[in-house]
Amino acid sequence: RTLPRMEYNLHVQENLKTISLSIIFPIFYFIAVHDAKENDLNKVIHTFFLSFTFGYVACFVFQIALTTLCRLAAFKIWEPSVFGLTPKVPSIILPWVLRENLYRPKRITLFAADFASSCIMGPVVEELVKLKLVQWTARLPRNFRKVKKQITKKNGKKKIKTVMEHIDRFSPTPVMSANGYVIQMMAASLGLKLCDNARRILMYTKANDANRGFYALIRGIFPIHELCGTLTALALVKRDVLGVNLPLWQLMFPAVLIHGMANFRGKKPIYKWNSATPWSELQLSPLNVGDLSSLSKLTLSQLARKGFAKIMWVIILARVLGFCIKNYYLVGRQALKRTTTYAGNHAAFSGELAAAEVLKKTKKD
Repeated sequence: RTLPRMEYNLHVQENLKTISLSIIFPIFYFIAVHDAKENDLNKVIHTFFLSFTFGYVACFVFQIALTTLCRLAAFKIWEPSVFGLTPKVPSIILPWVLRENLYRPKRITLFAADFASSCIMGPVVEELVKLKLVQWTARLPRNFRKVKKQITKKNGKKKIKTVMEHIDRFSPTPVMSANGYVIQMMAASLGLKLCDNARRILMYTKANDANRGFYALIRGIFPIHELCGTLTALALVKRDVLGVNLPLWQLMFPAVLIHGMANFRGKKPIYKWNSATPWSELQLSPLNVGDLSSLSKLTLSQLARKGFAKIMWVIILARVLGFCIKNYYLVGRQALKRTTTYAGNHAAFSGELAAAEVLKKTKKD
């Protein structure tokens, strides 16, 4: 703001160019998956915009609230003495002002609170917000819906049970593709990702922050949000298109697990406004000549030990990607079979799905 107008405008233009580098690969991901026949582009843009604006703010607010509760719970268990600072310091802001009050918590307290907030609550909030945004904005077509029915047991007791009920359509064209679900979840995922990327790239401005353009490009490539959104989309397809009765926790668990693992590896949740080690989010380090000279002196076994965790993490992400691709085509074939081979016989189709799951579990055992 204190720069001359011309120099200020040049810096703004440079920032916009740097941010645009983080958009290249997300656009490539989107184009690679998008099928114009299965999607309304206006709805996709609406989902993306809502996620980019309201979704990001909602994630930030909910994560701040839940992080406060997690930290208070950790202090209650491991360090109840910290509450001696109240009522001078209100409990609701106590976890955020310990340094100002010259209080140093134990390491176990900090680890437990940070693990619960960053690796559990943070992923749950972000994945749940993406799911709810898609459900509120897209209204995706489906073949089944959840209904509650009263069932009488053999002993005469009545019980309310949630079952999947087939939707009788006036249109003779049932849903037979997962593409609409995947694209909408990807739009919601990219909205959160690009807003977070833009913020963190603009904050990567310290004197020792090197390779700014490469940092922006790699942030766009890092595919955690896209993979987690795809996992949730495929679970939605199983529930709403194939009629598999999945509770909410089971529907979200794969995405939350991968997201939580990424946060444990260094990815920052939205509520962490700044990062002292921004490259740790990408499991990389800024490239410089000193690093190359030190790496050249290491033996092969030392390099293997140094990069083992990173290689294993890349293998996990590659397996998740393979799982998403495989199940994308699998649920499409199952949806087609439901409307052809098992047309009008939903019980037989549900039986085949259950048998396939049992066979899959026996193969693993």
